[in-house]
Amino acid sequence: MGDIRFTVLGAVRILRDGAATATGSPQQQALLSALLLRSGRGAAAHELITAVWGEEAPDSALANLRTYMWRLRQAIEEDRSAPTVLVSLRDGYRMELPPGTVDAHRAELLADQASAARAEDRHDECRRLLTEAVELWQGEPLAGVPGPFAEQQRDRFVELRLALLEERFDHDLFCGRHNFVIPDLTAFTKEHPLRERPYGFLMRALYRTGRQADALAVFTRARQFLREELGVDPGAELSALHQAILTGDPALAPEGPVRPPSVAVHLPQPRSDGEPDASPRPLPTSTTKPAQLPADIADFTGRTETVDQLCAALTATDRHSLPVLAVTGMGGIGKTAVTLRAAHRAKHHYPDGQLYADLRGNEREPVGPGTLLATFLTTLGVPGHAVPTCTDDRARLFRTVLDGRRVLLLLDNVRDLAQIQPLLPGSAGCAVLVTSRAHLVDLPTSFCTTLDLFGTDEALALLGRIAGTERMAAEPAAATELVSSCGHLPLAVRIVAARLAARPRWNVATMASRLADERRRIGELRVGDLAVAAAFELGHRQLSDDQARAFRLLAPVARPDISLAAAAAALGLAEHDTEDLLESLVDAAMLEAPQPGRYRYHDLVRAFALQLPPPAAETRPDAAPGTLAALLDFLLAGGRAAFQQMVPGDPADLILRPSTTDEPEFTGLDEARTWVITELDCVTNAVLLAAGAEADPGNRLLQLAADLLIALSPFGRDIAYGQLAAAARAVAATAALRGDDRAAGRAHFVCGNAALQSTSLAEAEEHAAAAAEACRRSGDTVILCQTLNDRGLAAQFLHRYADAVHYYDQAISLARELGQRSGELATTLNAALARIHDGRADEASGACQEALPRLRAVEDHHGIAYALYVQGLASHELGRYEDALASYHECLAGCAAAGIRGQTARTGFRLADTLRALGRLEEARDRAHTALALCEELGAERDQGQALLILARIHAGLGHRDAAFARGREAHEVFLRLRLPDAAQAQAFMAGLEPPNARGPRASH
Repeated sequence: MGDIRFTVLGAVRILRDGAATATGSPQQQALLSALLLRSGRGAAAHELITAVWGEEAPDSALANLRTYMWRLRQAIEEDRSAPTVLVSLRDGYRMELPPGTVDAHRAELLADQASAARAEDRHDECRRLLTEAVELWQGEPLAGVPGPFAEQQRDRFVELRLALLEERFDHDLFCGRHNFVIPDLTAFTKEHPLRERPYGFLMRALYRTGRQADALAVFTRARQFLREELGVDPGAELSALHQAILTGDPALAPEGPVRPPSVAVHLPQPRSDGEPDASPRPLPTSTTKPAQLPADIADFTGRTETVDQLCAALTATDRHSLPVLAVTGMGGIGKTAVTLRAAHRAKHHYPDGQLYADLRGNEREPVGPGTLLATFLTTLGVPGHAVPTCTDDRARLFRTVLDGRRVLLLLDNVRDLAQIQPLLPGSAGCAVLVTSRAHLVDLPTSFCTTLDLFGTDEALALLGRIAGTERMAAEPAAATELVSSCGHLPLAVRIVAARLAARPRWNVATMASRLADERRRIGELRVGDLAVAAAFELGHRQLSDDQARAFRLLAPVARPDISLAAAAAALGLAEHDTEDLLESLVDAAMLEAPQPGRYRYHDLVRAFALQLPPPAAETRPDAAPGTLAALLDFLLAGGRAAFQQMVPGDPADLILRPSTTDEPEFTGLDEARTWVITELDCVTNAVLLAAGAEADPGNRLLQLAADLLIALSPFGRDIAYGQLAAAARAVAATAALRGDDRAAGRAHFVCGNAALQSTSLAEAEEHAAAAAEACRRSGDTVILCQTLNDRGLAAQFLHRYADAVHYYDQAISLARELGQRSGELATTLNAALARIHDGRADEASGACQEALPRLRAVEDHHGIAYALYVQGLASHELGRYEDALASYHECLAGCAAAGIRGQTARTGFRLADTLRALGRLEEARDRAHTALALCEELGAERDQGQALLILARIHAGLGHRDAAFARGREAHEVFLRLRLPDAAQAQAFMAGLEPPNARGPRASH
């Protein structure tokens, strides 16, 4: 056959008699490379498939492999019927080629020949061979070739070329070509600043040409770069050379070689499985003892239990495997301080030294394990020329050097397992401390802990140690506020403490006030080289584009936390994709997961995120709907579904705008109530953000927020209604400024409804009147109807029963026009209650009897319970006590089944009042006590006052005058506190304690 050669040190090519032949697709080139670089060793089909496609090979991989083999034979073989180069094996293939046919093999062969020539003092030939080897590279090795095997070999050949260049520099120095190598060495050290050996070559060359100062400057530059990039000093060999130059060591004279000729540069050939074989290396003879731990922190505070646990693991004597201890947590939490404290306490157990390195895992370009291994090996006494070029070989040598030694490694700021796996010793006598922001779940550890924030006591202790305990003692409240503004993050506390220490005339309250504004907080947390923002920026820099987008977009809306479903809606992603994204942010310590399915930001991390600029793509006019709009839409969908469970008689479409998000399907009221309670904080925050939004075309956000308030308003007794009302006041104020009567009316309605439930009756009437006016202007008759109902309730509480009936009847008329059955029935029952107080109990009883069948038809359990309660009151007022008892008992049974506790309490004390009227006083007292306890538990103060007054009357009937007076006085105090006219009724009872009349006393409603 004609002359055939192959190139891989550049583009993959087949050269037949000097002419290039097509090598096919990138995958076909990957297959050819995998065969060429096995140096005549066979490869099974599954090995070749893995080499080309990796572990996720397509189903068609084997068929594609056979096709590629056929095409390669077309290009390589002269006689395709009897292949002699690309031959088949039983389960694979093999390339049979003469030595030097592949340029990569020729480069290694030339390196061997150069080493032999140097050993025999054939120096001109040695240099020629090295130059010829270097010139074989024609660009990036295996350029454009995909697959894991090609990637591995590409790294190998890059290292081989650099090693050959270093060997040529060394040989030139050996031969006295000092002036000639200085320009190339200067360029090489700048291009590859982490390689220490060339710095030594350049220093020798400069020194031998009389440039001692320049030689020393090279060392200074190298040391500064290594410290900044790796957090380590130059290795032992380079440091020794620096000292030799300083002292003018005669061994550096140019008359003779600086060191014996180096070993041949020959990278290990890959085995058939693709892994490199270990090549023999001379072991170091020196026993350097490193002591690289940075200084311990003088004002170290807290973390006592964690440090003790670390020390116990580091000093254990009964271990049989390498102890690996990991400390994880967010930026600024104090991981390095904790591990340093433990390392210093335990270092006497490691007499062979301590190694330390900052792996810069949170930066774009973390320190590679190969680079760090080279530094560690030279620190441990391995000469630079004996450090292997391959990371795997360096790791093997590192384990060999540490075998039998007791050395402690502190690997700070680790990104992932891949970064530190080669750095782990094999000896159980050594130990490794690791810090990382990420949760290194795949790292085999003997101890792992995630640091939490400081407790208040720990934070105050650190503040006092740095800024002065007397200053803290003088302003304890301000000091507590200050550490709270710092989010109890140790770094933040240290910064404000340092600022206070530098400003002895500042009081603590001044600093606390500067941190009170969240928008300024991150900027204030900076002193000297310490800055909270810098700590978070390191973590932010390592995020992917998708992670960074989610991190920034969710920061405003995740207060105090956010559910997975809400986050998915806000981001516009599927839930499973969102979960992967958010869990990756948790792993990166940029987000917290307090419980499954919920996520939150640390306060300072959120403040940092809020200062990040939005991506340009999200500020375009054609950008997708905003995060807040999407979240409000999602929450409104849930609110609509919950509203329908609480108010089943009225279709939500009559009251609330439709949402574009699918509504959840609640199985019942309890599930709906749980959703409302769980999402209340998220709802409140979203509503406040909408009220404060500067850009809101068409008031879309404001109107979504107003509808969301309405959706949750029926749950006022189940939630912190005051919290929702505060958000409603913000919406009302913004709506008034923008002239949006619809949003204003709805917000005022929620404010009035909340005031009504807290018996702030003047405020309730004010908001209800404002809501009614705004609703009439905007034509929002649905909310006008509910507002009129609330005006009736306010009048009723103020004992203006005729006014109450007037408002109720207007609301009933509107509800009928709108077809709002549930609203009509609820208001009808309110009107019936007002009529009872107005002396028209017979009308009220008839209204209840008409309402109950309609309520049962729609399974409105709240409405049914309320109707039975009002019917019981009417029967009591009409003297039909047994009928009243029957209504009350049926009501209580329904409340128990539906979990309606408020109505249970009210019905309980009304039942007690009817029992009192029947003369069953002992039973009445027990019922009243039970109802009173439930009122107190629920915090229902108005009901509590009514229960107390009824219990006072029962005690009077029993002849317990003192108990009756005491309970009456308690009721009077409750009504006075709530500013209710019922106080006069309680006052009259205490003044007279009159005996009951023939019908029994009129119930106080």
